[in-house]
Amino acid sequence: MRIVFFGTTTFGIPTLRLLHQNGFEIVAVVTTPPRPQGRGLKLTPSPVEIAARELNLKVLTPENPNSQDFVKILSQYTPDCGVVVAYGFILREPLLNLPRYGFINLHPSLLPRYRGAAPIPRQLMDGCTESGITVIRMDKGVDSGDILNQVRVEVDSEETAGELEMRLARLGADLTYTTLVEMKEGKLKSQPQNHSLATLAPKLTPADRIIDWRKSAQQIHNQIRALSPEPGAVTHFRSRELIILRSRLLNRKAEVAPGTIINETPGLVVATGTDLLELLSLKPAGKKVLTGKDFRNGYRPLTGEMLG
Repeated sequence: MRIVFFGTTTFGIPTLRLLHQNGFEIVAVVTTPPRPQGRGLKLTPSPVEIAARELNLKVLTPENPNSQDFVKILSQYTPDCGVVVAYGFILREPLLNLPRYGFINLHPSLLPRYRGAAPIPRQLMDGCTESGITVIRMDKGVDSGDILNQVRVEVDSEETAGELEMRLARLGADLTYTTLVEMKEGKLKSQPQNHSLATLAPKLTPADRIIDWRKSAQQIHNQIRALSPEPGAVTHFRSRELIILRSRLLNRKAEVAPGTIINETPGLVVATGTDLLELLSLKPAGKKVLTGKDFRNGYRPLTGEMLG
């Protein structure tokens, strides 16, 4: 089976490698063009492009994959199926109709819930205790196609977005492989999504990062792990930005104003709108990542000082 693979982020790499290792003919890898990154704004290829070149695969980097010119280029590779894993563009017709088996997409949620650009962070922000991975047959909508395969997983209460993403990426690689084998053998079954149950997972905004210490400890804890390791939940200390990467619920009632640093413990404990929350890992602007204890020892917050 001749596969054209569409992907950009590290989430797609396990699938790309597994399909390559198991004999699928990947005729081309389509990814976003190199983007300026870092202080020097050096043009940097996507993680999928780097992985594809390591595997000696053909790489295509169109600015617009739906353009007539690109569809014509891709048609020369005569793909049997398109596989999309965290590519970053919405694909349109006639591109979707090009492969004889169409396109399939790997999505990190239990569709029809959490359709959209940021399913993993949105699930953790909402405190979901269950997540999953879904392979769908792509249609003209956004994450709305028929379900081909789906796997459910439990979410640990301390699990960060980065940790859940790695876990789902590995599961997703296996599920995509299974789906393509079933497709090749003519055993694939599909089930329409129940669109009335659909929920959305829109792209993260700068406002999503700002911690409001008046919220409950549970809400803030979920926000922190949903944004870790990137882009990170944000607060301020002494007018400088502080990125919070990991926290722990203490289940002790806050007796002071939200955002107040508690000086009675060796770690960095902060009052929320309900209980106390311990900050385990954080990064001051322009500095390295610190533990909460190291932050206290280095910055020596005074009694009554606040975050926010």
